[in-house]
Amino acid sequence: MNIASQICAATLLVVIFIFYRQQKHLPLRTSQAFRIALYVTFLCVLLDIYSVITIDNYYSYSHSYVSFICKTYLVSLVCVSFFSLRYIYIDIYSSNRKKYIHCMHIYYTIAIIGIIVIYSLPIHYSRELDTEAIYTYGPSVIATYIIALMFIIRVLAAAISHRNIINPRRCQAVIIWMMFWIAAAVVQLFFREILIVSFSSCIGILILFIMLENPLTNIDRTSGLFNHNALVQYMQQFYNDGQQFSSVVFVRLHSFQDNLTPSVARDINYSIAKFFSDIPNAVTFKSGEDEVTMIFDDANAASDAFELVQDKIRTGWGATSDIVIPAGIICIPDSTIADNAAEMLYLTSYARQRNHEFLENGLVFVDINVLNAMKNAQRIEKLVKDSIDNDTIAVYYQPIYSTKTCRFSCAEALVRIKDEDGNILPPAQFIDIAEKNGSIIRLGELVFEHVCRFIKKHNLRQYGIDYIEVNLSAVQCSYEQLAERYIGILQKYDIAPDMINLEITESASIGARSALINNMNTLLDYGVHFSLDDFGTGQSNLNYIIDMPVDIIKFDRSMSMSYFNNSKGKYVMDASINMIHDLQLEIVSEGIETAEQFEAMNELGISYIQGYYFSKPLCCRDFIEFLKEHNDRNYG
Repeated sequence: MNIASQICAATLLVVIFIFYRQQKHLPLRTSQAFRIALYVTFLCVLLDIYSVITIDNYYSYSHSYVSFICKTYLVSLVCVSFFSLRYIYIDIYSSNRKKYIHCMHIYYTIAIIGIIVIYSLPIHYSRELDTEAIYTYGPSVIATYIIALMFIIRVLAAAISHRNIINPRRCQAVIIWMMFWIAAAVVQLFFREILIVSFSSCIGILILFIMLENPLTNIDRTSGLFNHNALVQYMQQFYNDGQQFSSVVFVRLHSFQDNLTPSVARDINYSIAKFFSDIPNAVTFKSGEDEVTMIFDDANAASDAFELVQDKIRTGWGATSDIVIPAGIICIPDSTIADNAAEMLYLTSYARQRNHEFLENGLVFVDINVLNAMKNAQRIEKLVKDSIDNDTIAVYYQPIYSTKTCRFSCAEALVRIKDEDGNILPPAQFIDIAEKNGSIIRLGELVFEHVCRFIKKHNLRQYGIDYIEVNLSAVQCSYEQLAERYIGILQKYDIAPDMINLEITESASIGARSALINNMNTLLDYGVHFSLDDFGTGQSNLNYIIDMPVDIIKFDRSMSMSYFNNSKGKYVMDASINMIHDLQLEIVSEGIETAEQFEAMNELGISYIQGYYFSKPLCCRDFIEFLKEHNDRNYG
């Protein structure tokens, strides 16, 4: 009696089962399906062993009993193949529960009919004394092969045809399992004394366990909490099923380990992990570095946990609770505001970006208004991307009046994009988004190319234009290839470098001063000029006027208006103008809207005036017409 392979398989399955049960695991549907497949496979191996024993001792049992045991083993093989199909279908139709249920009803029916057929048909068994080979044959065995093979083929077809939408590792593991099973069945069909079909099922379970279903893959090793991958799966299952959890509480602890000894840091990490793992009625995840996310089914439990977290943050961590760590909390009391897991996860990320202060003992409640703001930001982000990809941006030009030459000698280039209805979207609504996602680099290059093309096409010098001002964002200034790229565009359109004045702000020089200075020096050597924008907003100060190689200082509208609205502002404005003039720099005053304001700025000796008093930003055609009409007009 040769049952060594079956005993090995049973032993291996017991080891997998014990290890699996000892680990913490999420109630994911694929994990539940794996457990059922594990139990059924284990039962199949036990029935294989017992059927061999009953055949070997057939004289001790009735023929009907031996036949029943052998058929039951065959039925267990069909069940293993059926539950392998169920396992892969759960992944395929994870987002379409109704489709999954419909398909499984069909296969449940086929499996039940197949089981009835197997029990109904006759079976024969043999024990060869010379080789000690024990096997079954006959119509019942043939029916088992046909039904199991049908399920196996369906598993392979489903895995291959849906490989682009399911977990690729699951697809690979299931295909290896099925191919191994088919090979074992073929071998056993032609060599009846080699009983390896049930053993091959065990190998399939082992493959699934190693590649996918090991609970440790969902555990963060340092904290023992579930990891970010588990968080995504857990959330997505709720939304796929049309169910909702109640609340989400996200906690970000300020980095603390750099200032502590390794032993103290370990103690604090343990204290933090223990605290969050013990929060009642919460499924807790280590969702990032120093970040914890808790999901609750009950709103009251979320509220209680929220208070516990706040209290713990105030009292401190460690064995003696003597280490206070700054932290921020994001609470989403109603998870129904999000439509899917990706939106919910993005919502917490958006809330963090929108509320920088929450990192330091801050508290943010996320409601439908925050969600709508996020969706609007996503909409604008898509508009920016589409405008860049299709080059559908527009550049408008706001004329700047020279009080020295009494004509419009320059203009500021301002980018515009259109929304879905064709309406102009102001820069304030999309520049910040473009900076955050990095698309400002390409957007800035497109704007610069539009400007150069416009200068080339209309030969702006003939209309009295000395140069065009083009804004640079902080992100652009940190781009090391900025100078090289812009010089390339100037050369492409054969534009004289003195036709360009690039506007920078103090914020542009804070984060990437070295890259900015290198870019400025290269462009200055080429002949491009610079101005310092937004003076008077708190972004530009006297140090930057001294340090930056700029020719022009631009007074922000608020600075200009302070001269008229605030007595202190008037003195600040006078002092600033005198200092800038002493440095032999020119001044542009922005935001001028009335004749009185214009006259006041002119009397102060401001070199350039910009504002709605002269014109709003104009499209290319209207700007040219404006110059034709106004450049001989005297505003003085």
